[in-house]
Amino acid sequence: MKVNLEKAVEERKKVGEKLLPIFYSYREKRKASLKKIDREEMIKSLRELKENCLKNMEKLKKSAIKSLEKNGIIVIEAKNSVEVTKALKKIIGSEKLIVKSKSNTFNELDLAEAFKGKEVVETDLGDFLVQIAQIEGIHPVFPALELTPEKIAEVLKKSLGAEVRPDSKEIVDFVRGCLREKIRGAKIGITGANVITADGSIVIIENEGNISLVSRLPDKHIIVSSFDKIVPTLEDALKVVKCAAVYGSGQGYPVYVSIISGPSKTADIQNELVTGAQGAKEVYLILIDNCRSKILDSDYKELLHCINCGACLNFCPVYHQIQNLYGSSYSGPKGVVFARFQEGLKKAKEAGAFYCTGCGACKENCPAGIDLPELVRKVREELSKAGLAPEGTKKAMKNIKEFGNSMGEAKDAISADDWQCC
Repeated sequence: MKVNLEKAVEERKKVGEKLLPIFYSYREKRKASLKKIDREEMIKSLRELKENCLKNMEKLKKSAIKSLEKNGIIVIEAKNSVEVTKALKKIIGSEKLIVKSKSNTFNELDLAEAFKGKEVVETDLGDFLVQIAQIEGIHPVFPALELTPEKIAEVLKKSLGAEVRPDSKEIVDFVRGCLREKIRGAKIGITGANVITADGSIVIIENEGNISLVSRLPDKHIIVSSFDKIVPTLEDALKVVKCAAVYGSGQGYPVYVSIISGPSKTADIQNELVTGAQGAKEVYLILIDNCRSKILDSDYKELLHCINCGACLNFCPVYHQIQNLYGSSYSGPKGVVFARFQEGLKKAKEAGAFYCTGCGACKENCPAGIDLPELVRKVREELSKAGLAPEGTKKAMKNIKEFGNSMGEAKDAISADDWQCC
C-alpha cells in the first residue's frame, strides 16, 4: 500500500495544487456568510436536531411514509442496491432516456443493471462534465474541481464534437443547450433529496436550476434518498438547508429550494382535483437503508448526523493530497467509516483508515460537529484487534510494549524508513 500511495500522491500532486486556491476561496465565502450567523448556535441547533431525530427515527420514518403517501407520493422502502434496482426497473419500464441530478446517495449503490440499455444523462454541470470526461468526481459538492476550462474544452470537442472556447460562460451556455434538449425529451427524471419531513414534504436544494427541471418536466419523478434525512417538520428541514448552503458552498442560502409534497395537480376546473398539470404526473420516493440501520444501532451512529455538505474534505490534508482515493463511496473519513459497515473491515482499511492524521480539521469544519477522527480511530481499533493493522503499526505497537517507545531499542542511527505511522 505504501508504494501505491506514493504513486497516487505523485500523480495527484498537480491536482491538489489546483484545488487549494479553490478551497481558500470557499473558506473566505463561508467566513463572510458566518458573519451574519451565530456559528456555535447553528452547530448546536443542527446537532440537537439530528440527535433527536436518530433517537426517534423509527417513529419519524413511519410518520413520513404515511404523510407522503397521503400526499400522493409512492414510497418504496429498499434495503440495498438489489432492491433499489428492482424498484427502478419497474418504474422506468421501457423508457430509454433518463435525466438525473446530483445525488451522493447514488454513489453507494450499484445500479448498472437498473440502467442497462438506458441513456442516463447527468444534468448537474459538474457531474455532466465528469460523465463525458469518463472520470470519477472528486468532491460531493464540486465533482469536476480538477477540470480546468482548457481541459473542459478538450473534453467537449472529443466527446461531443463541439468547438467551445475555454471560457466558463461559453461552456455553461453550451452545456445548458445540450441538457435542456435532453430534459425536454425525457419522461423519467431522477433526483436525490436533501431533507425529508415527517409531515410529508421532500426538500431539494440547488443553484443551477437543473433539479427543478428534472423534477417537473418528465412525467415521472423518482427520488432516491435515505431515512437518516428525515426530520420532523418543514421548519426543521430549513435549518438543514441553511447549514448545507453555508458549509457546502459558502452561500447564505441556495439559489433554489424545492419543496415537493406530491405530484402536480390542479382544481381549476369546477374545483375538481386532477393530478398531472404542468409538473410530474407521478412522484416516487425510494427510501433506502443500505447499512444505516446497522450504523444507527452501533457506536458509530453519530455518522448519520451528516448532511453531505463536503466541508470535512475542504481542509483535510490527506484529501488535499489524494482526493477521492481517500474514502470509498464517500470521500474522506466518512467514506472510511461507511465502508466498514457497507463492505467490511478490509474495505475500510483499503479506504484509508490509517491515512487519517487525526488533525481534527474535519470535526472543526462540520456543521453537525461530527467527531470523525474519533470514528476513524474506532475503525482502526477494530482493524488492529482483527490483525488487519499495517505492518508498520504492528511493529510500532510491539516496540512500545517491549521498549516503551515506537522506535524500539536505539542501537544505531535511525533512518527515515524506520519511522512508523500511528
